[in-house]
Amino acid sequence: MKYQVIVSDPPWKLQKGGKKNVRPNSSGGDLDYQTITLAEIEAIQMDFAYNKGDTNHVLFCWTIDKYLHETETMLKRMGYKIHARMIWNKVTGIPAAFTIRYGHEYLLYCYFGKLLPVAVAERGKIHSVFTEQVKRHSQKPEISYQIIQRLYPDAKKLEMYSRYQRDGWDGWGNEYPPKATDLSSEHEASKQASPVKQGIVPKGEK
Repeated sequence: MKYQVIVSDPPWKLQKGGKKNVRPNSSGGDLDYQTITLAEIEAIQMDFAYNKGDTNHVLFCWTIDKYLHETETMLKRMGYKIHARMIWNKVTGIPAAFTIRYGHEYLLYCYFGKLLPVAVAERGKIHSVFTEQVKRHSQKPEISYQIIQRLYPDAKKLEMYSRYQRDGWDGWGNEYPPKATDLSSEHEASKQASPVKQGIVPKGEK
């Protein structure tokens, strides 16, 4: 199957914030999920672009300040054109080196081939900056999925590195279903979410 919309949230090489004496277990260590190198991310992304993406398709790729330039360079190398740098205002964030608080992430709106037209009813309706309180590390805001759905309601959609299946979306990732207690706390805002197993999961499959 070929997809007109791909969403990617790569597991960038990061660690929890700097070590703090008052919170020794919450910072300075590895993240709670597997991360991969830039080279590995590019190889996976390229495979999906050429083998899963339609001739003309849109990519929404999540990145952060630390990897913004590397991400853009990587995507351009693969043949993508960057249409917009959308910004998620997380309301709160990490106080880097105890200076300013990093309270945003980038959602790069890119396209391969020709830019797919958005739904007529949504032309000019969606702002490049959107706000939603961050819930937990790496969990992306529900509003971002709503925006993509509004822009491309009829497109075949695939989410890479996904943890849950969404109605009308396919998913891919190597994270297994979380505990039932996590399912309700992490995604109470999205009642249609359900766990995604490794590999492409067609819509409608549990």
